[in-house]
Amino acid sequence: MTVGEMSEHLTEHTGKFANRVSVGRYAKKLGYAVYKPMINGRICQFYVNPSIKDDGEAETLRTNERENGHERE
Repeated sequence: MTVGEMSEHLTEHTGKFANRVSVGRYAKKLGYAVYKPMINGRICQFYVNPSIKDDGEAETLRTNERENGHERE
């Protein structure tokens, strides 16, 4: 989740004013951690929640296994 998305979520659900500190505290309260990769020479900031799994990736794995004749049990 980007910082902009998290700030929108904060203002919609709490009514608080979104700044860097309030958004960070809200994200931490929800279980998110900061992820700061460098993309094209610039540091970008995202919030990630390790307890949320990407279902799209898991579904792709299951589909590929079925196509190759390997069925998960």
